[in-house]
Amino acid sequence: MRDALRASGLRSYWLRQYGCLHTLQARTAAEAHVTGTLNTLPLPYRAAYALTLRLLPAAFLLVSGRGLRKASAAEGRRSMRRVAALPGFGDVVRASTALALLGALDGLPGQQQPAPHRGADR
Repeated sequence: MRDALRASGLRSYWLRQYGCLHTLQARTAAEAHVTGTLNTLPLPYRAAYALTLRLLPAAFLLVSGRGLRKASAAEGRRSMRRVAALPGFGDVVRASTALALLGALDGLPGQQQPAPHRGADR
């Protein structure tokens, strides 16, 4: 699943769209959350999801005339809306993006969260 996600170009798209993914730690956590969650899907769903991820660059090129990794943030948003209108792609893009942002928010599994400052609630 990790190879399919990397082949999709979504990681570079997310980097341009979401400032919270600008650190290596956030990107790593995002990718781990996406692949970890998708690996829990039953095999037929996982295979279909992986295939859709691998076809995403071709779908993006078809609707935009430009590669997903080369598109600016504005081009990416506009073209991704058009890709999402294609059967199957919208759900995959939305679900993958939501999982990535949740992963970036939660951090890597086993990471220690800093303790709150004692005087902060006074």
